[in-house]
Amino acid sequence: MKLIIATIKPFKLEEVRQALTDAGVRGMMVTEIKGFGAQSGHTEIYRGAEYTVNFVPKIKLELVVSDQVVDQIVETIANTARTGKIGDGKIFVVDVAQALRVRTGETDEDAL
Repeated sequence: MKLIIATIKPFKLEEVRQALTDAGVRGMMVTEIKGFGAQSGHTEIYRGAEYTVNFVPKIKLELVVSDQVVDQIVETIANTARTGKIGDGKIFVVDVAQALRVRTGETDEDAL
């Protein structure tokens, strides 16, 4: 099993969610986050005053999938979230040692 952690632009969330649902993903966790990477924030003007926004709003997706589909899911996220502009996000894949569905007691891939 693998944990996929992806950061994407907020306006891409629904499109990515639909693509993952179509690819067979049955669940994911979504968190609104702020961060910066290569773009290092940006400058905005509010009521005539210029100020720097150091942290940019992002969405963090977390989902656990079986080893057999991890490459397909990563590709789905990347292709759907891509705008071609700076700040499109990152995807990390991490090994998962154990999973447990609390309600039923199912473990590992049965818990997915």
